[in-house]
Amino acid sequence: MSPERVPTLLLRMETMRDSLGQAERKVVDYILENPEKVIYLSVAGLAEQSGVSDATVVRACRKLGLSGYQDFKVTLAQDIVTPMQNIHEEISGEDPSEVIVDKVFQGTMQALTMTHDALDVNAIVKAADAIENARRVVILGMGSSHSVAIDLQHKLMRLGIDAVAYMDSHMQTIATSLLTADDVVFSISHSGSSKDVVDNTKLAKSNGAITISMTSMGSSPLSKITDIQLYTASKETQYRIVALSSRIAQETIIDTIYTLIAIRNEKYVDGFHKIEKAIQRKKY
Repeated sequence: MSPERVPTLLLRMETMRDSLGQAERKVVDYILENPEKVIYLSVAGLAEQSGVSDATVVRACRKLGLSGYQDFKVTLAQDIVTPMQNIHEEISGEDPSEVIVDKVFQGTMQALTMTHDALDVNAIVKAADAIENARRVVILGMGSSHSVAIDLQHKLMRLGIDAVAYMDSHMQTIATSLLTADDVVFSISHSGSSKDVVDNTKLAKSNGAITISMTSMGSSPLSKITDIQLYTASKETQYRIVALSSRIAQETIIDTIYTLIAIRNEKYVDGFHKIEKAIQRKKY
C-alpha cells in the first residue's frame, strides 16, 4: 500500500474510532495496524486476533456503514489491492504474456502442493465413510463454489450414490429441512463465510445429518460448525470473487474422495460400467 495514499475505508475508521465501543475499537485498531493481513482472515480469525467475539466484528463492520464482514473485506480489498491482484495474486499488469501464463500455472501447482502437505488424511477418510454410508448426500455451494458442487454430485451419482447439489438458497433450505441422521450435507465455500451455506448447514446439523465442510485454511463460520473439516491451502485471499487455484485444489480433494469410495467395492465398478454403457447411446 502506497504510504502517500490512505484508503477511504481506513480514513473512515480513523474518523469513527472514538465513537465506537471499547470492544469495537479493538477490532478497528487491529485493522488499522494490519490492513493487508486482515483481507486474509475470516470473521473468526479477525475476532481471535482482536480478542473479541465474532458478533463484535460484524457489529463493528455495520457501524462503519457496511452490510457485514464480507462487504467490509471486499471494500477494503478494493482500496488496497490492485485490479490485477484481484484476478490473480503476484501478477503485474506489466508482466508479458508468457510470464502471466507461467505464474498462473505455478500458482495452481503451488496450491496443490500446499493443500497436499496440509491435508488431514483422517478427515478425508471420514468424509468418504460418511458419504458411502449415507442415505442421501446434499451438496451446498453458492457462486463459484457451485461448479465444484456439481462436479461432486456428478462423481457420486456415477457411484450410484443419491446426491444432489443446490445453489439456490431456498432449495437448499427445503432440502436440508428434510434431512435426518442417515444423511450427509457437504458444504463448499472458499471463504467459509457464505451466510446461506452456513445457515443451511446449521439447519441440516440440527436435524441430525452429518456435516462436512470444504473451505480455505483457518477458522471460519462454516468450518466451526461442521463435523468433518476439509481444507484447501493457497496464497489466494478469501476476499476474491473467484478463487482460481484453490478451486483446482477443491476438485482434487473431491477426486480423492471419489477414488477412495470407488475402490472399496466391486458394485461401484459394476455401476460405473453400466453408466458408461448407457451414456454410449448419447454419442455418435
